[in-house]
Amino acid sequence: MQKTRRGFQAFFFLAAAVITVRNLVGFSKATIESWCPGGGIESLAFYLKNQAFLCATSGINLLLFLALVAGTLAAGRAFCSWVCPIGTIHEILAWAGGTAGIKRDAVWRGAWKHLGLIRYPMLALILWATMTNADLILRPFCPYYVGLSGQEHEVAWWSKWLLLGLSLGALALPFLWCRLFCPLGATLGILRKVSPVAPTINPERCTNCGTCSEECPQQIQVHEVRRVWSSDCTSCQVCTDVCPHRAIAMNAGYRIPAPGGTSDRHRRFGLSKRFVSWTVAAMMLAGVVAAWNIPMPTFSKSFTLFGKTSDTATVEMIVNGLRCRGTALTFAWILEQEEGILSVDAFVSEHRARIVYDPARTRPDAIKALIQDGRMSTDRRTGIKKLVRPFSVEEILP
Repeated sequence: MQKTRRGFQAFFFLAAAVITVRNLVGFSKATIESWCPGGGIESLAFYLKNQAFLCATSGINLLLFLALVAGTLAAGRAFCSWVCPIGTIHEILAWAGGTAGIKRDAVWRGAWKHLGLIRYPMLALILWATMTNADLILRPFCPYYVGLSGQEHEVAWWSKWLLLGLSLGALALPFLWCRLFCPLGATLGILRKVSPVAPTINPERCTNCGTCSEECPQQIQVHEVRRVWSSDCTSCQVCTDVCPHRAIAMNAGYRIPAPGGTSDRHRRFGLSKRFVSWTVAAMMLAGVVAAWNIPMPTFSKSFTLFGKTSDTATVEMIVNGLRCRGTALTFAWILEQEEGILSVDAFVSEHRARIVYDPARTRPDAIKALIQDGRMSTDRRTGIKKLVRPFSVEEILP
């Protein structure tokens, strides 16, 4: 299955690269941050409380995350080893570290075995700070955003040095970011504990040779635990592939097969080897299709006349400067000057605004002029007035 898994990794890494290039050359407003399911974790609680998404997140992030929840419950933490570009990069770094003689093959089995637990208080800290500050606190630290998005917004001077340090560290300590810091990995690790599907050993076939444990990328002692309960398991199926006796398979159920039980040396044991790959494909397809067909605005606001007039029309615009929830608030503040505007939905991942208006009172070209002219603001402390004009309309969509 490793050739299949490499194909999945290459496909999704290429997809991330295409999204980034399209954004950088101006073909699309969406960045790969728009397609990060980790944003769904950070914005979920905020959305439930405020019916709006956090910062630059949108329904795409949330729907992808919900698809990952379902996929992880069905097939374990496969996203990390089959899809995630950062997981792919860390796998390459682990290979490079091993080739150079730097990699420590047993570091996560010795004194540092329990160090991975740090990711859970890290997850709690990130969620608390995100809710407290109403901002994506992880941005300047996140390898996905700093290294792959091509964006400089909120990337600090030290962000790329930190990324370099994590990369160098991962040469010696495999999957350093994933095991210690990644909030998405921590969340999926918790869900993976609940999943009934895990690598399981058939005791009628196992000779206790330890090959599975030696080859496990996550350094899990597979041959000792018999059924892998570890939250570090990413369903990569390396253990099932390398076993010389075909004694390991992805199996459904929480019970550990006992010697002399219902399994024997000749009956088929476990699920099909293709189960994980098909589950990953279904998970990602469901998430993308849902995100594509269920548009959820980052921010919505209704104005005074909303619901009080039956004569309405809708216009959609691509608006430069509309990139997060904060700018969407400013955008709505500017629009409220026009009495004929009824409501606005801001889809910040696309820099797109959907505006409902009364055609008897205003029209799209007047709305465009209003957006580009901005609005005067008065400083409450000093009384000084200044013109706030952060937006320009790039296109009125048909």
